[in-house]
Amino acid sequence: MKQLSILFRGTLGFPFPVSGAFALCLLLLASCGGDDSSDEGYAAIESASFTFDETTPANNAVRVIANTGWQVFWTPESAAVRVEPVSGSGNGVFYVRDMPKGASVQVGVRAASGKPVTVTRAADAVGVTLSVAPAELLYDPASPASNVVTVTTNASWKAACPNSALKFSPASGTGSATITIADAPAGQRTTLTVTAGEGSGAKTATCVIVRNPETPAETVFSLDFGNGAGGVWAGANQEWKTQTGTGASTVTYAVNNVRINNDNYGSAGKYSGASGKAYAKMFYNASTDYFVIQDISLPAGQTNFTLAFGAIFPADDVSLTVSADGAVWKPLVYTGASAYNTWTGTAVGFTLAQPVPKLWIRLAPTGTERAYGLNFDDIRLTTGGGGQQVDLGTGAGLRWAELPSNFETPSSDQFVHTTWTTTVSGGKRVRNYTYCYDKRRHNPVWVAYPHHRCYLEGSGRSDEPWAADPALPETQQAKIYPSSAGDVYQYWVADLVTGRYGSGYWSRGHLCMSRERPGKGLEINMQTFRPTNIAPQAAEPSPFGKIWGNIEEAISGGAIPADTLYIVAGCYYENDGWVQKDASNNGALSSLSKDCVMPTHQFKMAVRKKTVQVGKPIQECTADELETIAFWVETLTTSAATEKSQLGQFIVPISEIESKMRMKFFPGIPDAAKSRAGTLSAWY
Repeated sequence: MKQLSILFRGTLGFPFPVSGAFALCLLLLASCGGDDSSDEGYAAIESASFTFDETTPANNAVRVIANTGWQVFWTPESAAVRVEPVSGSGNGVFYVRDMPKGASVQVGVRAASGKPVTVTRAADAVGVTLSVAPAELLYDPASPASNVVTVTTNASWKAACPNSALKFSPASGTGSATITIADAPAGQRTTLTVTAGEGSGAKTATCVIVRNPETPAETVFSLDFGNGAGGVWAGANQEWKTQTGTGASTVTYAVNNVRINNDNYGSAGKYSGASGKAYAKMFYNASTDYFVIQDISLPAGQTNFTLAFGAIFPADDVSLTVSADGAVWKPLVYTGASAYNTWTGTAVGFTLAQPVPKLWIRLAPTGTERAYGLNFDDIRLTTGGGGQQVDLGTGAGLRWAELPSNFETPSSDQFVHTTWTTTVSGGKRVRNYTYCYDKRRHNPVWVAYPHHRCYLEGSGRSDEPWAADPALPETQQAKIYPSSAGDVYQYWVADLVTGRYGSGYWSRGHLCMSRERPGKGLEINMQTFRPTNIAPQAAEPSPFGKIWGNIEEAISGGAIPADTLYIVAGCYYENDGWVQKDASNNGALSSLSKDCVMPTHQFKMAVRKKTVQVGKPIQECTADELETIAFWVETLTTSAATEKSQLGQFIVPISEIESKMRMKFFPGIPDAAKSRAGTLSAWY
């Protein structure tokens, strides 16, 4: 750097010799009048603008003349500038120790007034660097977090756009930063230009901001309940199913305890778009009542939607949830009526985390008693809008809650398989049950299954459709079914039962109950009559049957809640010497008879939520939110506790059965929920 020495005589009458890379001049406040005896305080920069010296710190000095205290400042304030000292009193010097490369700042002192000095720091030898990403940005008004442009530079920069309709911030900065696009003109391509550095070394980069044209909202589904008969149950009447829309042709419904009314208390004239005419009246029992719209077909790739409906209830009275498959439900936050029994139109915008082909919508009461019902009308789903983000992924990677720990890695003697079926009226494909079958013992280890109202849509029990499980070779499963018409060799030899009770026989006991899957002559029920779902159980005069029946009644004999109930039943083999032959008929054996190891104990256990929380996976519940119960019974028990009130004698913690079976049951729920014994009164 060229050295320059200048002698400057200021208006105060004394010289200031300075050597360095900058020129000197004295800038005094006019009010000083050249008289340093003035009572008025002043402070001013004496030095001229200069270029920051990378090698000689002494050349980055700025001289101050003052008769009072002063404070250093710089413009812009956001610049990464470091000075030393930052303040002083009277005549003095401060040094610019650091500042951004490739930038210029103005440095001054505050007291009364004074013109600042401009300090420029050259960029690195590589010059100004600048990149802007992405090169093209699709502006999404429903996703503010994605509307960001990244600026990477080693210099100060400014952003500009000739189209004033593009809203963005900040418009300038120093070094790398992000620019947020707050708004963009619909249907246009707008160029945002970023310039870094100054003069001949400046560089520019651009990002094209694209916003799709606004398209008219598409009505995907609309239901106004028509103008048919009033006072009819929705489950038994078809007149109200007046759905229209591009996705309505695939829609089915699941309803319980919902009436269709058509009277003067409807929605007519109460909110914009109210159809009046008929409307739905849902009752308030959280354990039994619901209204579900199933399988609305969504436009391909669409993620932004608005759901609107009219209602007389506040949002706290009814949960609103959506699903992609009827299994995993996610809540929508909405605003209902400000006061009960006041028809109000409400709309909720939501954005799917990823497109899905189908949408289910569920309205369910939370349990607040309401004298006139929980009435709603004019359900309408349209494209566009968007808002609260909803991830309809199936359980975020959660395994099925009822599956034990050896689901994926059974022993070499065991075979694990899931049997799928279709619900009777809803037509939904669901898992019927999953089993672990012991191919050596020729009897089940466990059967695990969910239970829900959707499994109860049918009625009746099939006429003893005993058959082999097609998923497993017949030589590996107990022959407790006829091989052909007239084949009577379909039982176990009853020696053990006879030896204990003097008479009796082994009965075929369902682990997943036949009456939990009603549907006479239908797949959902007939699948329960396979050996993989059947345990040998002692019939009368053994008390086992009565005790086991009480257990089944306690777990699933009452009203099934809106949430899913998870059940596991199974067998424990304490003595592999307890062997009986299958393919028997009153003790006579067939050529197909083989050894079957009989279970010494049997168990059944269940987990559910204490209160309905539709859409919340049970694995995300705390121990206090869960209700558990487990029963352990000796297969050849002689207990006289055959009354329901005596069932508590067989209750054990789930953890105790886990210890005996050497596996984890319901592995996704807290151990604290499994280590306590269930309370019979919570289930009966």
